[in-house]
Amino acid sequence: MTSAKNRQLGLSLVELMIAMALGLLLTLGVTQIYLSGDDTYRQTQGMAYAQESARFVSAILKPDLRSAGSFGCLDDMGRPLDQVVDNRLNAGPTVAVDQAIQGWEFDNTGPGDSVTLATALATPAGGNWSSGTAGVALPAELVGSAVAGSDVVVVNALTNINVPLNAGNPQNGNSINLTGSTGLPVNRVVLATTEDCSEGELFQKSNNANASSITMAGGNTNPGNNGNNFNLNYGPQTRVYEFVSTAFYIGQGTNGEPALFRRLLTPLQPPQELVSGVETLQIVYGVDTGGTAAADNYVAADQVADWSQVVSVRFSAMTRSQDEVLVEANTRNFDMLGSEVSQGNNADRRVRLVSVATTALRSRM
Repeated sequence: MTSAKNRQLGLSLVELMIAMALGLLLTLGVTQIYLSGDDTYRQTQGMAYAQESARFVSAILKPDLRSAGSFGCLDDMGRPLDQVVDNRLNAGPTVAVDQAIQGWEFDNTGPGDSVTLATALATPAGGNWSSGTAGVALPAELVGSAVAGSDVVVVNALTNINVPLNAGNPQNGNSINLTGSTGLPVNRVVLATTEDCSEGELFQKSNNANASSITMAGGNTNPGNNGNNFNLNYGPQTRVYEFVSTAFYIGQGTNGEPALFRRLLTPLQPPQELVSGVETLQIVYGVDTGGTAAADNYVAADQVADWSQVVSVRFSAMTRSQDEVLVEANTRNFDMLGSEVSQGNNADRRVRLVSVATTALRSRM
């Protein structure tokens, strides 16, 4: 006869099925938690990437915009720069040397417009951008690089060359002699002022970065100078600056992504990719019409009547994640300085972030 103890050995079919069902539920729960956590992690990483890109954009643009139109000791003379600076270059800067800044607005992307970003990046003709009430076309050096739907800005500024002049022999023929190397690459553009800073010359240098002098180039470089001898005399108190005319715009990066680019226009240098994942850049300009050194109104580049009245710049950048991390397509519309910006028909699942920053032009304060 079988004992009751022996009859309890093993599991019945019902008990086995219940155990399997409970195990399956636990497995599904753990899997769901893992997948949810993975989605959250990827979205967090995507947002962090977009935020970091936005910080880089601001960190790059704000200092350059703030220094626009800073022309060293010449600012203190109270006279128009075109009256005190002898431009020796064969071809003048893209933006006139006495002008701090100039922007170009892509057609129909200003405040009050609805903008749909193209699914594929395109680089249209320069006539699609306008600057000022005269509608000046985009500089030829940027055509084919700047992408549709995004604004462009060019900044003029000086950078001090912190190497004292050779007091015993400050000038020798077509060279300004220093006490050490300039660190300034060959063919860069230089502004030298007289000792009392009442006037100066803008010219292209011909020697390299480790030279302890600044030599004026002739006409065999680009753009070159109209002659290679100075028209002014320079003494120990002469001040020497590098003149830079720099464009910022959105172009197509090496990985096919839209990116913030910088290009030195005077003299012309290859474009530099700065920040990947920047989808569009919208800019408005603070115009002082009352002479108070404060912006009375912010307008798009095609509405600026006088660029000398611009005292501040407000820019908005849309940055995006590298990968598609959202569960559903991102079909949001974004407000960028009064422009309603949306994606193209093939909306993707990337995280997008819009940032806004404002900076005053130091030379206009």
